[in-house]
Amino acid sequence: MNCKICGAELKKPGEMCNNCMNKLLEEQERRNDKRPVYTFKRQFVWGYELLRHIEQIGIVIFMIAVILSVDFAYWKYALLIGGLFAVWGIVSLFYLKLKINSGECTLYRTKVVFIQGIFRKKVKEIPFNDIEEVYYQLGNMQQLFKVGTIVIKRKTRNPLDKYLYIESVKNIETVFGKFEELFK
Repeated sequence: MNCKICGAELKKPGEMCNNCMNKLLEEQERRNDKRPVYTFKRQFVWGYELLRHIEQIGIVIFMIAVILSVDFAYWKYALLIGGLFAVWGIVSLFYLKLKINSGECTLYRTKVVFIQGIFRKKVKEIPFNDIEEVYYQLGNMQQLFKVGTIVIKRKTRNPLDKYLYIESVKNIETVFGKFEELFK
């Protein structure tokens, strides 16, 4: 007789193999794990986000300069482009602020749960046994504004699910320390 789940050979008919039984018990333990160990939220930092988008601001300033250098009679168009860009930039920054501040990550004994989204919440639950590596990134600009990025590398062949980036995390060393405590 063979196991109905994985096909391994069994000694007694109707049994489940030890491998499948262990996976089932781990999954049940993960589902029953309801007490959070540590929770942190992402935090929007105005200066950091403005510097991240400085390239787009520079392109618009360059476009306005080119329009004005062709003929100064086009100043109305340059003003219109500048005004539209300013409105679009302000609206997109406020949207980004809502999106970043809505992100929350909770660590449990057996899993990581990451929730993000403004209107439709997206929940990613990653069991610790599916995680290959956890590390953080802290570039020069991130050091300046005291924010970092937690990177969770998963054990999967799907390149779209391989990495989970949790950006704009304040006190990155403290948060990463909690990950290290739980993920051993």
